[in-house]
Amino acid sequence: MDELILSPIQEINVSRRVAFGVNAIERLTGIFEDLGIKRLHIFSGRTKTKEITEKLVIPQISGNIEFEYTPLPDKIDLSFLNKISGTIDRYQTYLMAVGGGTVIDYVKLIANMSKTEYIAVPTNASHDGFSSPYINFLLRTQVDQYFKKELSQEYCPISPLAIVGDTTMISKAPKESLKAGVGDILSKWVAVEDWKLANRLKGEDYDIYAASFSEMTATMVEERIHDLGKNFFGEKGVRALIKALGSSGVAMCIAGSSRPASGSEHLVSHALDSLSFEYDFEVLHGHQTGISAILMMYLHGGDWIRIRKSLKKISAPLTLHDIGIDRDIMLLALQKAQHIRPERYTVLSEGLTRSAAENAIEMTGID
Repeated sequence: MDELILSPIQEINVSRRVAFGVNAIERLTGIFEDLGIKRLHIFSGRTKTKEITEKLVIPQISGNIEFEYTPLPDKIDLSFLNKISGTIDRYQTYLMAVGGGTVIDYVKLIANMSKTEYIAVPTNASHDGFSSPYINFLLRTQVDQYFKKELSQEYCPISPLAIVGDTTMISKAPKESLKAGVGDILSKWVAVEDWKLANRLKGEDYDIYAASFSEMTATMVEERIHDLGKNFFGEKGVRALIKALGSSGVAMCIAGSSRPASGSEHLVSHALDSLSFEYDFEVLHGHQTGISAILMMYLHGGDWIRIRKSLKKISAPLTLHDIGIDRDIMLLALQKAQHIRPERYTVLSEGLTRSAAENAIEMTGID
């Protein structure tokens, strides 16, 4: 009798409740009741998201929910988050993040440190961070250094217990942030191409379900853009965008890594982030990944024009000039990107010469 070969057990940790749509925050109390939540610690930023929290979110919380509210500053020492985590009762208190990617990432850290679950209430749709169990690259670098120095643990990815994406509220976010969200979603096509390449050349495990799910998010947004054009930023388009960004987080949960959502285009974005301090520029993550996706898809020999067309329809940035950086900075980023995550094989992993990089920039017209 042949010996039975068992595959490893795979556990998928996804959000238990998700609500997207007009006035979705009105579902908050019902979600709390369904999940058995009786005590909350709410976090937001100190400016616009503070106003949203106080005027729109807190009034939706019923009187039988006990809560504490802490507006967080934009820049935080990680010891401050560690101190807050020490005040959280992990057995009775749930966390809720109301804000953009920075606030939600900080709450992910507090949840990780305190072993607590959290709810994400995004106030914009600039990238998929609200649904992702992972934190952004720069913050992760700080965390790795801090945990090695101060704590005996490492950051463990954690998905939100619930997501509430209120399209009425998110539709009022700055258009540039929503355009950035489109750039982040369209870049998933490149991430999947890199994953396929790693599977073919390096034998890396490839999850077709997670990959297909990720590609579907980009296709769904592309179709909405071509249906709605510049009217994409009304409720129908924003609903498609927020659902796609939420689904991107699910794809990562299925894969057990950020592979289906982050490839060479994200490595270039991370490189630009690291160069921004030296060269004094600031560009939205999704704008960086959108333009980088055009460039990386060209290197893959894929349909980079498809990405460019969709971005053009919503007047998103298409060139380095549009995002305020010059060719030399992009060339430095391309050189640096190859070394940021050497364990993650991408189209950049075998090395990109300066002449090849310059040719790709010229051929795609991103200069």
